[in-house]
Amino acid sequence: MSAKSDALETAVTDYIQARTALDMAPGARARTRADRAFARLAELAAPRIRYFTRRYGLSDVADDAAQVCAIALHRAAERYDPARARFTTYVNWQLRAELQALRLRLHGDQRSAGRRHVTATLSLEAMQADGDDDWLIDPAAEAATEQAAADGLAMLAADRLVADWATRRRATMSRTARHTDARIEARVAAEQALVRRQLTVTATTERLSESDRHIVRRALADIARHAAPRKLH
Repeated sequence: MSAKSDALETAVTDYIQARTALDMAPGARARTRADRAFARLAELAAPRIRYFTRRYGLSDVADDAAQVCAIALHRAAERYDPARARFTTYVNWQLRAELQALRLRLHGDQRSAGRRHVTATLSLEAMQADGDDDWLIDPAAEAATEQAAADGLAMLAADRLVADWATRRRATMSRTARHTDARIEARVAAEQALVRRQLTVTATTERLSESDRHIVRRALADIARHAAPRKLH
């Protein structure tokens, strides 16, 4: 192993010791020691970072590369386990991973740049002539489309009928002048939501109180009385 690799191993050991001391006894002196140890580690790793930066074609964004590599170096030093591998091997993988990610963010996946793309054009008329278009047909599509359209029209009609009833209800309550405008709006909104839920048939029936049933019966009678064939927009 080279002298530079040995120096890097020694530097990360010093940083781990300084970091451990800081965790055990936090303080300004311990923090300074840990910062100096990491600065020494970064200084020794700088040639390695510049080499990988050139290798990954990121010399034009060297500042960005240095930043992501500093993050990778710090993460490697924090997670390094001497019993599993040498630090030089471990940090190399961390640096390369960050630089690869940076290159992908900036330039995309260059591995596919030279690949040949093959495009095939299918003719629907030719498929129909050969009888190969059966897989395009969904037997249930027409019924499902008609049902969805019917449901949509029913919802639109219900919304319009209840909105018209709410307008009449609001006008009636305003004429009595027994409540403020804010109370009238709140009451009409609550009754409108109640009537709207009852106007659409669902699988489950909402259990109503006597007062709510009275509101719904009165509203439905008013809607039936004022309903007339109209064109929905």
